[in-house]
Amino acid sequence: MGFLADWRVQKRQLRGWLLSLAMVLLVIVPPTLATGDLTAPTSENAGIEQAEVDHPGGENASPVPSQAVVGNVVDGFPVMLNGEPLFYVKLGIAGVTSAEERAAIITQRVRAIAADSTLAPDTIRAETEANQSVVLAGDTVLFTVRQEDVGAYDGRSHPELAAEAVARIRQGIVIYREQRSIQRIATSLGMTILSTIVVFLVLRGILFGSSRLLTYIQQRRNANTLAIRFQSVQVLGSGATSYLLGGLVRLLRPGLILLALYLYVPFVLSQFPATAEFGDSLLQDMAFRLSLLAQGFVAYLPELAMLGVIAFVTYYVIEFARQVIIELGRHDVYPWFYPEWVQPTIRLATLLIVAIALVIAGPYMPGFGSPAFQGISIFLGALLTLGSSSAVANALSGIILIYTRAFQLGDFIRIDDIVGEVQDKSLFVTRVLTPKQETVTIPNASVLNSNVTNYSAICRESHGYLLLHTTITLGYDLPWRKVHEVLIQAALATPDISPEPEPFVLQTALNDFNVSYELNAYTVYPQKMPVIYSHLHQNIQDYCNAADIEILSPTFSALRDGNHSTIPADYLAADYAAPAFVVQGSNGQSPLGESRVKESKPDTNGS
Repeated sequence: MGFLADWRVQKRQLRGWLLSLAMVLLVIVPPTLATGDLTAPTSENAGIEQAEVDHPGGENASPVPSQAVVGNVVDGFPVMLNGEPLFYVKLGIAGVTSAEERAAIITQRVRAIAADSTLAPDTIRAETEANQSVVLAGDTVLFTVRQEDVGAYDGRSHPELAAEAVARIRQGIVIYREQRSIQRIATSLGMTILSTIVVFLVLRGILFGSSRLLTYIQQRRNANTLAIRFQSVQVLGSGATSYLLGGLVRLLRPGLILLALYLYVPFVLSQFPATAEFGDSLLQDMAFRLSLLAQGFVAYLPELAMLGVIAFVTYYVIEFARQVIIELGRHDVYPWFYPEWVQPTIRLATLLIVAIALVIAGPYMPGFGSPAFQGISIFLGALLTLGSSSAVANALSGIILIYTRAFQLGDFIRIDDIVGEVQDKSLFVTRVLTPKQETVTIPNASVLNSNVTNYSAICRESHGYLLLHTTITLGYDLPWRKVHEVLIQAALATPDISPEPEPFVLQTALNDFNVSYELNAYTVYPQKMPVIYSHLHQNIQDYCNAADIEILSPTFSALRDGNHSTIPADYLAADYAAPAFVVQGSNGQSPLGESRVKESKPDTNGS
């Protein structure tokens, strides 16, 4: 709270300093700006425009112009004093001087009279004769107005032109001497010191305020409160926002410093006669540029208003589309529109509406139709055409995957040989986290062209069960009912296997040497498939060993007249014994084993 209070105080002080500086500039600058353009006015708007004829030989003196004479042969050449035009000379003296030379001569003489403090402005007068009026300063002739000059100045008489020239010269001399008086110099020094103090305080305030503002931005970033959100979408995080604001402050700080100095230097220069012309030119240049900027802004206001209307309409169209899409996502009203389609559809609708709005707003944007704008458009179009074919394919595949509902975030799926949980599903790629904690990024185009097995869909959508299965092979000498019983017991003892529905066994094949038994069991935890299978196989081993079932499929190579039968013992007679091997002679003789038995058999008659 203390920091905020200090910041408010600094902000009020800074505002006060800027307001003071603006008031000073408004008081001092307008008179310097009021002079306007120094080019010659048209004949209708010119003040007093007259010519002079010096005493004999005076016009032939070589002028020494101390400042540039601005004018032209149509509107005349100005007589300058203190950087300001007093009047304009339109005619020269044929064969003696041109109008420009006459203006330079008069300018030199008027400046000399103004610099001579012994001559009072009242000593400047006009003496009228029959065909001319002579303008004098004391006993010095400044110039003459001839009868021949009257025609160039709207037909006014030479006494009128001379009287008006005298009035302007007197006023110019008064201003010239006033600006160079000790009182005016002291005032200028005071204004310079005051403006220096104000600029120093302004610069100090800019530096201090920017430093405090950067510290405040850093504190807000550390507190993670600078995130920018648009509705429920985070546009910029705290880190990005703080970087953006910090860069803006660092960019504005030198800009404000340069602006303050740019106002300060011309203002100080305009306070002193020796540098007033240069200072006024800087101020006039600034005023001209600001005027152009203001005129451009005013001229752009209709287009800006149209852009505002387009933005306003676009915002409410987006909100209306958003509400319609949310309403479509209600299960009790529109069961064909699934809830997981709501957010992607809102984003797609927003993108489409904004694209249409940009197309409509294009003609109202600054620079639309310019060669630079067209060049950028062509470049971006070529870039998208040549380099984004795969990106467009992935984006379209991502949209199709959304609306085909192949999988959702958190589903346990198989894509080709990749098995794992869906971690992210963006417009371009799908990220799968495998049981080995490996994140596999798959382009959506590849996902769309592959077979996707979703193990979680049945559990999520209809609250059903995923059926896990594994196969073992056992010999024919084991009763199949016993095998079924042992396998089901092993399944029921496995964690995360559901007892209801009950596990079951399918005999999938009667092979040459063994029988294939497929154990099927239900679960509601698809994401635990690897662990469940591991526990299930462990239990199958334990329960088969406990039931004296050897999980080792026998391979037989048998002579059927000598080996023990592979039929389970329950199906054999109680006195069953394995038969002996029988070997038969080649000529149909009795079996060799039987003849040997007879030879060794004792005689029953005792012989």
